[in-house]
This record gives sequence, C-alpha cells and structure tokens, in this order.
Amino acid sequence: MTFDNNAAPLQQLVDCRDAFISDEIFCSREALIEWARNVGKRNGFVIVIRRSDKGDSRKGRVSLACERGGKYRHAKNKSNVEGLNRKGTGTKKCDCPFKIIGVKLTTNDDWSVKVVCGFHNHGAAKQLEGHSYAGRLSDGEKTILSDMMKNLVKPRNILLSIKNRDEYNVSTMKTIYNARHKHRLLNTASRLQMQQLMKQLNECKYVEWHRKDESNDCVRDLFWAHPTSIQLLNAFCSVLIMDCTYKTNRYRLPLLEIVGVTSTNLTFSVAFVYLEAERVDNYTWAMEKLQSLMFADRLPNVIVTDRELALMNAVRLVFPTTTNLLCRWHISKNVLANCKKLFERKEKWEAFMSAWSVLVFSWKEDDYERNLRSLTTDYYTYPGAVKYVTESWLTPYKERFVAAWTDKVMHLGNVTTNRVHMQS
Repeated sequence: MTFDNNAAPLQQLVDCRDAFISDEIFCSREALIEWARNVGKRNGFVIVIRRSDKGDSRKGRVSLACERGGKYRHAKNKSNVEGLNRKGTGTKKCDCPFKIIGVKLTTNDDWSVKVVCGFHNHGAAKQLEGHSYAGRLSDGEKTILSDMMKNLVKPRNILLSIKNRDEYNVSTMKTIYNARHKHRLLNTASRLQMQQLMKQLNECKYVEWHRKDESNDCVRDLFWAHPTSIQLLNAFCSVLIMDCTYKTNRYRLPLLEIVGVTSTNLTFSVAFVYLEAERVDNYTWAMEKLQSLMFADRLPNVIVTDRELALMNAVRLVFPTTTNLLCRWHISKNVLANCKKLFERKEKWEAFMSAWSVLVFSWKEDDYERNLRSLTTDYYTYPGAVKYVTESWLTPYKERFVAAWTDKVMHLGNVTTNRVHMQS
C-alpha cells in the first residue's frame, strides 16, 4: 500500500495502528502525551502536539501528530543583503498523515486515546539519539537535573541517572549542558556572579562578612561559614587545617579553605575565604573573622598550614598561643623539586629521601641530632642538597614539622594539609 503526495516523494506506508490502539484510561492529559511519545520512540517516530484544548469551557481534546506532518516546502536559494547566495535549506516535513486524538472524559481528569490515522508515509528512524525534539528533557527530568546540580553532580552522571530512569530517553550530553546553562540563567536573573553569591549566602543563612574597596565598590575579601560548621568548630576546636586553592574560579582569586577534625577523626569544613591577594593584611582580616566565631576560652591548640609566610604571620598575630605546624607533604614536594636534579643515580636519590624521612620522624631531639649528622656525613658529596634541606627547612622551621618537636603538642595525627584537598 502506498501514499501519493505531490509535495513529497512516493513512500511505502508504515502501519503503526496496533501500537497506538489502547483502551487505557489516562489519569491526566500529560500522562496521555507522555505515553504517546514513548510509544512513538519505541517505533522510531517522534510524536508532537498539533492542537490542544484543555477543556476549560468545553470537552478537552488534544491532537497528536508525527513531527513530519505538514506540507513539504521545496528548498530555495536565497540571497542576502550583499547579493551573495546562501546555501539551500529545506525541511523534514513530508505531509505525514499520522494522527491520534486524546479526549477528556467526564470523570475527573481522565483521558482516552483514539487513532484517526495510524500510517506514516516515511520510514522509521534507525536511531533518535541526538534528535533535536526527541532529546528534550521532560519537566520531571528538568527537576532531577536541578536537584543534581545543587549537589554538584557532574553532567555525565546527570545524563546517566536520567537514562536509568527512562530507558527510552535519547538525550545527549549537549542536551544536559544546554539545560544546565538555561537553569543557571533563570536562577541568576541577570545578577552578576558576586551578587548571586551574596544572594545564595543570605538565603541559606550563612554567616558572611566582606570588605570592599571604597574607591570602586569592588569586594576585596569575602568570608563565609555555615551555622552548623560554627557549632562544630566550637565543639572541636583543637586542630584546624588551612590551605589555599588557586585558579579554581574565573577571577583567579585565592580561596582559603579552613577545615577541622572531629573526635571520630572526620573532617568538616569550617569556613571559606576569597582573598584579594595573599598578603598579611588579607590573611589577618580572615583570621580575625575566624576568631570572632569562636568562644574566647576555646581557641585552637594547633593550626596546620603550608609555608605561606603571610598566612603564618597572620596566625601568629591573631592566635599567639597557637602552635603553627607546617605541612610535611608540601615540604617533601619542595625537597623533591629542588634536590632530585642534583642526584645522577636513582638509587642514591632514594637513599637520600629515606635518610630525610628518618630525620623528619626523629622522636627525640638527641635522635634528631644524630640523624642530622648522619645525613650530612653520608651525603657530603651532594652539598647542594644538604644545604637546601638545612638552610631552607631544618634551621628555621624544624620545630614546626620534625616529630621531636611536633609531638610535644596534641595535633591528633594531623601533620599535613591533605584534609583540605580531600574536601575540595
């Protein structure tokens, strides 16, 4: 059986009547439309709404058709204002006669479906993946995307979750990216990024302070902390760990993250601070705001940082009774970067690092002196390496990272800033 259409080539009719004939009573108009679209996807066709009347003043009806229904328009070459020929364009429409009608019943919001014409005058699509219409997200899927975005779920995992919920979903990563972008635009409502951040902090009841440049009204530093984090801070204030992350935002501002440790050895975020620059003034302002969150008689015993001199000076100014330890991991990375190139053999370098580790983990001061003499004697042929570890780290900072001194304070096993990176 064939269908003759003057506007479109002669095609073999595809009979889909059996797939759409149903005695099912649908609980709503939306349920009927979703059922019809899913049946269409299973058969390789895209079903769209042609006409709709929700039935406010009369019996409700909805007319569903194939996306290729309608008259075919021949592509014509058009010229632009400069007289240049444009590439010919066309359309997918081929006057497909497929049509079904949904009718609202007199009981509640129930709907039934009736097949008017169950034939398509074109073949079924081999795949609908990437189809501009079939790949659209439903309202429910948009809600899922919104909730997962709030939980910082990656786009590929959002797409996977949506496909797991609907086996006939044919959305692509581009669909997810476009939906995320539209969702952000709707949420920001033309606000600038800083305005949006301030709005979110206020809505979520964060404790927030900022200071700005009076000459241009630009925010210089921004400190915020969640009320629950403040409660945890005052309950577990013995050890705090601080470190900055870099180049993680479009303005390239340093982000200082402060975390604490619970009695069960779990990590919790205390506060975050955007800094204008890594200067003593900026860090001191941040430390003062942190101090204002704490009880006067419950200040930290230990603060672990890397060798950021401005931060170390700010800690000393604001928390003079607190012991400032240095991150052993960062120290080892610095030794690696500056000393490995001085060793011509891998075995010798590994032996040097082993001796360095023994020195760092010296339990007593006498052990430290003995291990230091051993290192300087065994590697006297590498004066550059010995000079670096001695002058850059041991002489000025041994009390901040060598076990013989750090174990005199209760640091609860926290001698690196790795907990900060684990939270990021």
